[in-house]
Amino acid sequence: MYKIYFESRYIEITQYAETQNTEKNQQIIRYKNKKSFYNAIKDFEKNENIICLKVQTDKPKQVFKQLKKMFKPIVAAGGLVINQDSKLLVIRRNDMWDLPKGKVEKGEKKRVGALREVEEECGISNLSIVKKLKKTYHTYNAYGKNFIKTTHWYLMEYHGNEQLVPQTKEGITEAVWQNHDEVQKHFPGFYESLKDLIIFYLNE
Repeated sequence: MYKIYFESRYIEITQYAETQNTEKNQQIIRYKNKKSFYNAIKDFEKNENIICLKVQTDKPKQVFKQLKKMFKPIVAAGGLVINQDSKLLVIRRNDMWDLPKGKVEKGEKKRVGALREVEEECGISNLSIVKKLKKTYHTYNAYGKNFIKTTHWYLMEYHGNEQLVPQTKEGITEAVWQNHDEVQKHFPGFYESLKDLIIFYLNE
C-alpha cells in the first residue's frame, strides 16, 4: 500500500478492495489504465472536497511508479529521535510541528543523510540509528514545478545533554524534547504525512 499526501489530503494505492465508500469525502476507483488513472489524479487535485482517493489495483507498485512520473522526484531522510528519558525530538517549522528531516545529498547514503539532517536542524550529535522505519510520500509545488518527496525515516537514539539549537535559516523556530503527553497534545498540529510515525512513538 502506498499513501501519497497532497498537503492534508491523500491518494492511497492499495490491493485492499472495498465495494463502496465507507467514509465521507472519500472516493474509490478501480485502476483500469494509465489515461483514466491520470485523469482521476487531476480531478482529485482540483476537487478539494475529496479528502481521500483510493485506487484499487492488483499491482500497486507499478501504479505508484506511474503516479511518480507526474512529478519531479526528491529524496529526503530524517529521524524519529528518542532520548534517554524516552522523549521525542520535535521541531517547529513554518508554524507546524515536524520531525527533523531534509534532502539527501548527491552520492550520500540515506542513513548518513538522516543523521546529518538531525544534527544540522537541531544542533546535536551522539546519535545512533536503531532501525529503519517506513517511507512517507508527499507532493508540493515550488518554482512552478510539481515535486514528490520520498522521505526515508529512521528510529534513532540520542545519548547526551547538548542544548538544542534550531536551524533558523531552514524556517525552524523551535527544537524541543517532548514526552508522550506533550506529543499527544500537539498531535493535531503535525503534518498529516507524519502522523503514522508519531503514533508509532506513542504506542512504544
